[in-house]
Amino acid sequence: MVRESNLQTKIATWLRSKGCYVLVIQPQAGIPDACPDILALFDGGGWATLEVKKSDPYKRDGQAKAGAFQPLQQLTVEKLNRMYYSRVVWPENWERIRQELTNLI
Repeated sequence: MVRESNLQTKIATWLRSKGCYVLVIQPQAGIPDACPDILALFDGGGWATLEVKKSDPYKRDGQAKAGAFQPLQQLTVEKLNRMYYSRVVWPENWERIRQELTNLI
């Protein structure tokens, strides 16, 4: 199983290689609750936030597995996605998300 921090590093490195300005967010004072793990600003305009998980946080019916998200995380991703682009990423869906990002960057 891939560690969440390893996947975060892989994603951040890839985004930087595409010319993005990337922040890996650590929970601390001043950071809003449920802030996604990665914020990427695109060179030509636009941005993405990514909530990174070590494994698929959803059940087959699309509902979140118990304990998969901290309070407000899923709602925050949905809210930010309405603003521009935000996704939950885990190892098995990274290639699909990477393709989506490639089309945006």
